[in-house]
Amino acid sequence: MKKLQVLHVASFTGNIGDNANHTGFRAALKNNLCVDIEYTEFEIRKIFWKQKSFDEDFVDLANQHDLVVIGGGNYFELWVDESNTGTSIDITLELLSKITAPVVFNALGVDSAQGASEAAVRKFRFFLDFVIDSPSMLLSCRNDGSIKTLREIIGKKYADAFFHVPDAGFFTEVKDSFHPEIDPDKKNIVIQIAGDMLDTRFPNRGPTDISYEHFLESFADYMVEINKLDVNFILVPHIFRDLNVIDSLLNKLPDSIRRGCISVAPYLVGQKGQDYIFDLYAKSDLVLGMRFHASVCGLGVGKPCIGLVNYRQIDELYEELALNDWKVYVNKKGFEEKLLTLSQGVLNSSNVREYDFLPGWRKKLDSFHLEIKQ
Repeated sequence: MKKLQVLHVASFTGNIGDNANHTGFRAALKNNLCVDIEYTEFEIRKIFWKQKSFDEDFVDLANQHDLVVIGGGNYFELWVDESNTGTSIDITLELLSKITAPVVFNALGVDSAQGASEAAVRKFRFFLDFVIDSPSMLLSCRNDGSIKTLREIIGKKYADAFFHVPDAGFFTEVKDSFHPEIDPDKKNIVIQIAGDMLDTRFPNRGPTDISYEHFLESFADYMVEINKLDVNFILVPHIFRDLNVIDSLLNKLPDSIRRGCISVAPYLVGQKGQDYIFDLYAKSDLVLGMRFHASVCGLGVGKPCIGLVNYRQIDELYEELALNDWKVYVNKKGFEEKLLTLSQGVLNSSNVREYDFLPGWRKKLDSFHLEIKQ
């Protein structure tokens, strides 16, 4: 059987959440298309590092394949003024028109959290007009509030042109691993806190807002209190910047907790990272997630998750999943009280938490893949 040759443009090293997304997407696509697929990976970070560009060579590479998949990832930001599209997908329409292979913009994040300049929005609309008019291109955005952002900022007619699909990290597949971080005699809490964009996450502008430093102190207080239930804490980095905040948090904690009931998961990238880390999630009792894929993958492997919200994307994810009671705004005063109550409720319960939203989102993913098949 001939293999489908797919050029996959995305990030494959640097954030294990992206790898989880790709793993779930590829498994579902293979199943829905009923074909074997061979992927050529085009690392989008090399565009950001100025090592490559969306140029004539890229067009030639794309046209050697049966299909071009761009994403998933948060590549439809709306602040990249210098880009031809106003986003991280910096390609001219002239070059885009030369790609003869079908192009799928796959489960992309449309993100305005860092701003949405008038110039970027104008360029993005112009780009979308071109893609919408093309018979060989498909648009899709993921369930992180992107469809809402499109309606509010870009316009309803543009939002209606997107397939609204789940991030495929919900359906990632992991390999069974031995985890020395897990304590079988305790309740294991995975804690994933983000160390990037701290000015955006903790703007500290209003009377109820708190600073990053205040967050660390309050989170340490929470850990001291929840530890009364005999807890084992596992701090998990997803990207290298998370190591800084892990270090800062450790320095806020009493020595008895630092030395007695905490481990730090390894910083891993690529497929090996997603396999090891999200299997660790699957073997925990509770996940506290600040990053998007911490919640996506934690929920996907069936674990109780509490969203640590200090970025719109996470807020909107829990909104779209109808899990508003399970998010805590950690850049607001007193967040540790709600976090403690929710955590105690999970750890004191013998009931296995089940989610009824995943089948519906899986149907949306499968329907989108049938469109790709056509």
